Amino acid sequence: MPRKIWTEEMYRYLREISPGRYNTEIAEMVNKKFGFDFTIEQIRNAKSRKKIKSCVSRHKPNPDEGLFNAEQKEFIKNNVKGLFNQELADLVNKKFKLSVTAEQIRIYKQNHNLISGINTQFKKGHKPWNKGMKGLQIGGKETQFKKGQSPINYMPIGTERIDSKYGYTLVKVRDDGPLQGRWKHKHVVLWESVNGPVPAGYVVAFADQDKSNITLENLILVSRKQLALMNKNGYFQKNADLTKTGLVMADIHLKIGELKRVVTYGKN
Repeated sequence: MPRKIWTEEMYRYLREISPGRYNTEIAEMVNKKFGFDFTIEQIRNAKSRKKIKSCVSRHKPNPDEGLFNAEQKEFIKNNVKGLFNQELADLVNKKFKLSVTAEQIRIYKQNHNLISGINTQFKKGHKPWNKGMKGLQIGGKETQFKKGQSPINYMPIGTERIDSKYGYTLVKVRDDGPLQGRWKHKHVVLWESVNGPVPAGYVVAFADQDKSNITLENLILVSRKQLALMNKNGYFQKNADLTKTGLVMADIHLKIGELKRVVTYGKN
């Protein structure tokens, strides 16, 4: 093994490859190129000496976190070009035997800056097929919507979609009433199907913080007070058991607070 002496060439290479990479990957690349066996700590020290920054988050993310695992994420990245969301969803489902929707693919692409490259806008000079047909009846009365007939974009009860703002899975529970009342959080529907309506002042939360993991064992009923305390103290963890332990701790803190108030008021 050659003696570990940092040369200017090595420092230049280190500076070139460091942005956007974690020290584990950097060490592998440096060792492969120069035939050394630098440790992660030695790479960190070398970067520090030359004030080289990687500009990455403090903790390296788990590539299998989220809706897709690392292999599926790489597959989506490699096949996103030239496919509409539904086409890509069908391809992913066929490859990995999943059941993701076009909406889930759209949100994933948006969150990971993936672009299909398909231009869906009208090009300059292009004439839409219905130009000049205002008021024109096509197909006769037989093809027009009749009273009580569902429109072509009707979604039946039980249809699921992803809330693009918060990432929750919504399920359609009714056809009538206000639009916002026709859809309900799927995890709440599941919890209530076993336990009855969610009590006032409580919410149903995900124990492992994964909004796609909609199973009874991953759902916990939390009061608003418990929720505030858990968020404040960082009791919500990606490990469901740790979160459930945090819920117990939050409950103990609240009970202690109640007892202290009772003692204080009793003295007064």
